[in-house]
Amino acid sequence: MRAVLAVVLAVAGMPFLRAQTADTDVPSRIIALERLAKLQAFKWKDVKTLDRLIDNDFVSVALDGRLGSKADLLINVQMADSLQYQIDQMIVRVHQDTVVVSGLYHLNCMMHGKETHQQGRFVDTWLLKDGSWTEIASLSTPTD
Repeated sequence: MRAVLAVVLAVAGMPFLRAQTADTDVPSRIIALERLAKLQAFKWKDVKTLDRLIDNDFVSVALDGRLGSKADLLINVQMADSLQYQIDQMIVRVHQDTVVVSGLYHLNCMMHGKETHQQGRFVDTWLLKDGSWTEIASLSTPTD
């Protein structure tokens, strides 16, 4: 009887353990998407990867308050002569199927021979959609 009870308890606890493990993996996955996938895609002007990572209804708010779309972002990446984007001090907050990431960024961009440097704070929002994480919004603000 004890053996049967042990098996029942073990099987009953499995979904909980899997869900708990999955939840603790989410911040790591999002950090990898931010640091590895997105930053490398910017660096190598990999529009295909960015297209997969960014939702079609993506909206961004730039340092100057301008609204941007996924299409705007992809065009800017394609037009850049070079693009280096670094992020640091990320904090990941998981809210079921939505994740909010905040941190600091530093951007060096060469566009049409003109160099631009920006640094500030960012807030990115990711959504678990059809089994994959996709970025749905981004906000940038300057730091002093």
